[in-house]
Amino acid sequence: MTTTGDARGYRASQKALHWLTVLAVAAQLAVGYLLDLDGDCDPAGEDRSGGDTSDAEEERLDRLEDQCEARADDYDLLGGGFDLAELHLALGLTVLALGVVRPLWRRVAGLPPWSEHLSAGQRRLVHWTERALLLLLVVVPLSGIVLVATGDDAWLPLHVGAHVAFFVALAAHLSTNLRPVVLRRML
Repeated sequence: MTTTGDARGYRASQKALHWLTVLAVAAQLAVGYLLDLDGDCDPAGEDRSGGDTSDAEEERLDRLEDQCEARADDYDLLGGGFDLAELHLALGLTVLALGVVRPLWRRVAGLPPWSEHLSAGQRRLVHWTERALLLLLVVVPLSGIVLVATGDDAWLPLHVGAHVAFFVALAAHLSTNLRPVVLRRML
């Protein structure tokens, strides 16, 4: 690891990239978990259809269902009407771009010296969890993009497994870095 810069912490550019990544990943996860993963496009009131609704109401429910299914079948980022699935995809592309830029920028900008508040074991943990997180910033969105692009559910276990690995690495990362004396370096 190259160590350059200020012993007090990371460069402003590194901090900006870090917190932009945190925001993009948080938004990506929030939108992803809001998506209806079952692909259920039945609108509210669909359960009453048939004898309990008028023909006009039945047609309205059918139109809503058809529109939902058309959106679910077609990610069209530039065609207007930006829904949650398209926002999820756009955020995934953003996270992927950040996942590529961050390690490159680390090579250019270097890293500050280790915090004196971290033991040798904690330093190893930080080193490996940061590597895992940087790798997963590419694997998670890329597997999701491949899943959407191919429509092949064979990619789903990789995408879900990468999420699980991300949360494990994130928990380890937070366990060492949320202490005020360490966190200050990234603020």
